[in-house]
Amino acid sequence: MSLPSHLAVQTLGLAKRYDGRGTFQGTHYWALKPLDLEVAAGSALGLMGPNGAGKSTLLKLLSGLTHPSSGGYQYRGQMTSLLEVGTGFHPDLSGRENVYLSGALHGMTRPEMTQRMEAIQAFAGLHDQYMDHPIKHYSSGMKVRLGFSVAAHLHADILVVDEVLAVGDASFQAKCLQSMEAQMTEKGRTVLFVSHNLYALQSLCPQSLWLDRGEKVRFGDSAELVTDYLQQAHGPKSAFAAGHRVASGSGKLRLTDMEWMAGPPQTGVTNTLRIAYEGEGDQHDVDIRLNIHGQDGRFIAPIAMHAQGFTPSKLPASGEVYVHFEAMPFMEGWYSVQARVTERGVVAYEHKNVWGFQVASGGFLAQAPAYTSGKNGVHIRQDWRLEP
Repeated sequence: MSLPSHLAVQTLGLAKRYDGRGTFQGTHYWALKPLDLEVAAGSALGLMGPNGAGKSTLLKLLSGLTHPSSGGYQYRGQMTSLLEVGTGFHPDLSGRENVYLSGALHGMTRPEMTQRMEAIQAFAGLHDQYMDHPIKHYSSGMKVRLGFSVAAHLHADILVVDEVLAVGDASFQAKCLQSMEAQMTEKGRTVLFVSHNLYALQSLCPQSLWLDRGEKVRFGDSAELVTDYLQQAHGPKSAFAAGHRVASGSGKLRLTDMEWMAGPPQTGVTNTLRIAYEGEGDQHDVDIRLNIHGQDGRFIAPIAMHAQGFTPSKLPASGEVYVHFEAMPFMEGWYSVQARVTERGVVAYEHKNVWGFQVASGGFLAQAPAYTSGKNGVHIRQDWRLEP
């Protein structure tokens, strides 16, 4: 069966099953359940979902690193993959030697790679002293920079990138996104992109595939999928209902519930956040900090006791604290909450995804339009005037 001319990748019933061994012999689980997928040539497809959803399994199947249990796939042209830190690099070879090796594995000659060496090195930001040292002495960030730079400069029609970019710093991540966008526009490259950075995923990929427990949940517009995914993942009952097994800290004090007292919050409308906690005896010098993140994963603003001058010397063993907002500053959209609680400077409770809430559109003045962009953010109080 030939691949339609407008497609770069197609899967038909592609699936991967792992069988148990030892005491688990006779059992099995599906890392990826039968999947039909079509990816248009020159497009970027995002893959989203929690850990264990099947995203990396799908990319490993397409890259030939593991074999399907059923179904199959086909793609047009040559594919290069960046799935794990240092993938494809020989640890005892230098950075420069690994560049030549990668090129040879992709059918490129040594002179061709020599012509690209300066651009590869510049993009990776590695000096000569590093390029001529063995890869095994590189940091994970250095390996990722070199790995992506090599992948970006190879003759390849399809670029497959797993979560590895999270290892790089913010400026390098931005440069990689710009590079992938340019390659799609100028060279017609197809990109398959996995990232828990949903802002980066939405920026690069118009469409995404949402996987969960190896199964396709939805395929469609990235912005819509991200909103629905976060609503499910960060809903009000997510973390508190699941208990505190994933929380870290001494456990001397922990958060047990959060609630908007006046109902679902609305931009510009009065509301109060109730934060319930419990601990082992009276608590001293407690600081509760909630970091609010937008639906694209970006940090928006903190809600913090000490930063607002609220520093009680002692709290009862269990109880509630309240944060009052005369006018809700958050704009329309979904928000997730990271919590960090310290007692006498020691972390007692830390949870990266403890809660989530949705803010409805609203405004601050009766004569002004409501904020309905749905882009997340906070309202900044300001005073406009016309100078006399």
